[in-house]
Parts: sequence; structure tokens; C-alpha cells
Amino acid sequence: MAVEVLYRKYRPQSFSELAGQDPIARTLRNAVAAGKVAHAYLFSGPRGTGKTSSGRLLAKAVNCSNPQDGEPCNVCDSCLSFLEGRAIDLIELDAASNRGVDDIRNLRDNVGFAPAVARFKVYIIDEAHMLTEQAFNALLKTLEEPPPHVLFVLATTEPHKIPATIASRCQRFDFRRIPLEAAVARLETICEQEGIACPKEALELVARAATGSMRDAINLLEQAVDYHGRDLSVDAVRSGLGLSGDARSAELARLTLEGDLPGGLILISSVRDDGLDLRQFQRQVVSYLRELLLVHAGAENTLSLTKEQAAEMKKLVKGVSRDELLRALQTFAQADLRADPLSPLPLEIALTECVLTKQRVAATAPASQPAPEAAPAAPPAAAPSPEPKPPVSRSRPATAAASETRDAAPIAEPERAPASEATPVQVPIEITAPASEELARVQAEWEHIYRLTRQKNQKAGALLNSNCAIVGMEGKTIVLAFQHQMLAEKMNSDDNGANIQAVREVVQEVLGSEYDIRCVLDPDAVVAQRAARRGSAVRGGHLVEAAREMGARLVNEGE
Repeated sequence: MAVEVLYRKYRPQSFSELAGQDPIARTLRNAVAAGKVAHAYLFSGPRGTGKTSSGRLLAKAVNCSNPQDGEPCNVCDSCLSFLEGRAIDLIELDAASNRGVDDIRNLRDNVGFAPAVARFKVYIIDEAHMLTEQAFNALLKTLEEPPPHVLFVLATTEPHKIPATIASRCQRFDFRRIPLEAAVARLETICEQEGIACPKEALELVARAATGSMRDAINLLEQAVDYHGRDLSVDAVRSGLGLSGDARSAELARLTLEGDLPGGLILISSVRDDGLDLRQFQRQVVSYLRELLLVHAGAENTLSLTKEQAAEMKKLVKGVSRDELLRALQTFAQADLRADPLSPLPLEIALTECVLTKQRVAATAPASQPAPEAAPAAPPAAAPSPEPKPPVSRSRPATAAASETRDAAPIAEPERAPASEATPVQVPIEITAPASEELARVQAEWEHIYRLTRQKNQKAGALLNSNCAIVGMEGKTIVLAFQHQMLAEKMNSDDNGANIQAVREVVQEVLGSEYDIRCVLDPDAVVAQRAARRGSAVRGGHLVEAAREMGARLVNEGE
């Protein structure tokens, strides 16, 4: 005979045992005590939060021969029949498999019969949103005016799919996710009754992994017991939940904030080699960076941290700006591992972007400091005359204008290693007036080129999604600039030139003619081009921007 699983064994047998739903439990208990139970209820909320259990409790309480302040006594014949699963006046209907109009008609025909034993016949329709429109229509009249001996409980995880005509005839209760403290308290009770030794820190890990579902939390606890026995430790629970990468996720966050690129890349490689789920590891890194941001903002009380953990995190964020924390959090949160969950490339790109941005900010910081007192001015005759600037064509793109602005107001940049033949270097991009119209046409197709490249070659698509832009035309060659040197090198470093070839094929498909692709390092041109794209989106609105992404162009835009 199969052993009863824990989540069924420890279903709440009274409203006081309903974890995390105190307002709902109190309302139902008071309604039973006052004899003012409604004829229909709608229980909505996430899975595992007690909707069906509350329906069963309500059915048991209204049929109890000796209720105590609205609570079932659990000793009378009626309560015992519910506890033993032999209450024939409790009818549970799974709407996922009994969703048709014929099923509801059978229910409607049986509603008129009096209860066999109990005072009330209670119908619990689980996943009620799965009923068809015709089935809802068949239920409507019965739900509006049921016989006095019938109660309906509709349970659903998607209340927005319940027709308004049905919902308006029910008393609605929205079940919330089980709070961490309530879930841990319930797990402690189960461990005590089952003779399971488990520290509170491990139970907190289980409750967090369940994301507010009490049923999931009990199942995870039972799985840990089945594997490790009844003497559980924090490490055993963490291993059973697949959270063994916790320490390294915090370490990667630390290396990112310290700007240690080699150390971070080595750590990501070790996580991949150990076979950990990179998506889960990414979520842990993002979660830890979020906690660091809250600690930096002085909101550590919202986190369940020990004094030692809080002190360690405060030490880590000391000297780190809030902007830097936010930038790291956003960058790792946007790392896209959906296309290839086994590739560490998105994490490596996110790490590199954070570190290189930190270096650029540090290098440009002296330029924003107050300038020292100027030395005595030289005689006017000794001042060098400014070099004449070349004439600028009206049709030159925003990148060229931005380049001239940089010439007029130079900004200090970090030192770069001497360029070799294989290393992209920052070069001035010569764009002649006749090519500007063609360049504008190519730049307008950027989003289309990126999407098709990602479908053709995931690695090349990921690189195109990492701070790069089309910034120039040299005859039939498209100049593709990158904001970071490592990304440009990765685009060029493929053994068979697959990355560049994928972009070349997509460009030919989109533009209808062949173009060569040349990759250069020009962070300022990338920033200017991205700003120009954002500016056009603002001028045209989100609908115009969406049309542009699909290949459209504006006619008479100047008007």
C-alpha cells in the first residue's frame, strides 16, 4: 500500500492551521459561527496557497454538528467522514477534465437532490477557469439561485478568465503567496511531528525555493528527507535544491564590483565545467546583487540576513557607488541565456561590460574634478592658432557630428594596449557625403539585421546585442563599431570566420546586395549612434519606432 505523502497528510484540518491566510480564515470562521454562509465562493490565487483546502474546511465546518466558534470539532460523525475521505455530500469536480456543457448539465440535474447524510451538499469546482463558455452559461442560473442545501466553491489560479456574470454571483477571496515566516513555522511543525531534525536556516531555503507555495515547500522537504535522511543540514538541503552555486554567485558579484575580469572569467568557466544550471546561477547572481543594492540603500531590514551576512555585505558595498551596483544588476539581469542555456558567453559578456565600464568611469573621473589654478597666461602672440576644421556636409549622420563634438571638447580616455594586426583599434571613420544616404538606409535596418543574425548564428547575435552599432560606410564595406575591445575581438576571432560570415549573409538578405563587414573599436561612435536611435524613437513615438524596426521609413519626415 502506498504511503501517504506529507502534503496530503498535513492538510489543514481547521481554519487556524491554514498558513498565511489569516484574513480569509477569520472571515470564513465568523461566517460559519454566525450562520451566514454564502451560497457561492470564488477562491483565487497561486497554486499551493490553500484554495481547495479552504473549500474542504468550509464544507466540513458547515456540516459539523458541534462547531466551536466556527471551527469544525473534528470528532463528530460528520467531521470524521470528511477526515476519512468518505463524505458523500462533498463533490469535487476537476474542471480541467470535466469542462464541457454536458458535465455541467449533469451537475445541474443532481443539484436538486437533497444531501444524503449532511446538512449541506458542497460542490468544489477546481480550476474553474477551464470551463467552456457554454458550460459557464449552463452553470449561471444554478449558481444564481441554488437550492438552500447546496454550496458552491470555485477555485482558480486565473480569476481573470472567470466571466463577470459568474464572479459577480460569488463572494471572492484572493489567496496570497504564503509569507516566508508562516511557511517556515508550518514546516517546523511538520518536522516536529515527523521526527525530522532540520535547522531553521535550511527550512528558510526550502520556503524560498517554494516561492510562496505551501504544497511545493512540503514536497521539497520530503524530497530532502528521502535523499539525506531525517537528520538534515543546511548543506544537504542546499545541495538537494540545486543551490550549491550560492557561494560562487556571491563571489562573482564581488569580483564584478572589484573589476577583476580574469578572476570572474575563471569563476564562470568553473561553474560551467561543474555542470551547474547557468540560468539558475544567473538568477542567484542577480538576487545577490539586488540584496547588495538594498543593503547599500540601508534597507537590509527587508532581507532575512544574519548579523554576519549583513556585516559582510556592508563591507563589500563600502566604496561602491549606487550607480555601479544598479549597472551591474541591470547588466546581469539582461544576460540572455534562453537561446543556449549551456553557453557561458552571455555571463562573460555581462561581466566584461561591467568591468570595462567601471574602468572607463574611473579613467574619466579626473576630468570631472575641479581644475587646479591656471598658470600665468602666455602672451597672446605665443598662443597657437587653432587648426582649420574640414567642412561638414549637411547629410552627414549623427556619428560624424558627435565625432566633431569630441574634437572640440576632448575627454580623457583609458590607455589602450598597442594594436596588432588581429586586434581592432579605434580609428576615425571617413564618411563621404554621397555615402550618407546609403548609410542611413543601412542603419534603419539595424534591428532587422540583428534579429535575423541571432536566428542564423546565436553567438554572432549575442555579440551584436552587446553595445555595437553600424557607424560608417566605406564603399561597399559596412563599418561595425564596438564599445568594448574584447567584443570586437570575439567577432573577428572565430576560426572559420563564421560570425562575420553570418552578418554578411544577413546583410545581403536584408539589403539585397553584397557588403563586406569591417569591425572597429569606437566606443564614442557607438554611444552617439545609440543616442541618435533613441532620439528618433522619441520624436516619432513608440508606434513609429515599431514600424521602423519592421523596415518602414518615414515619408516627408521634415514636415
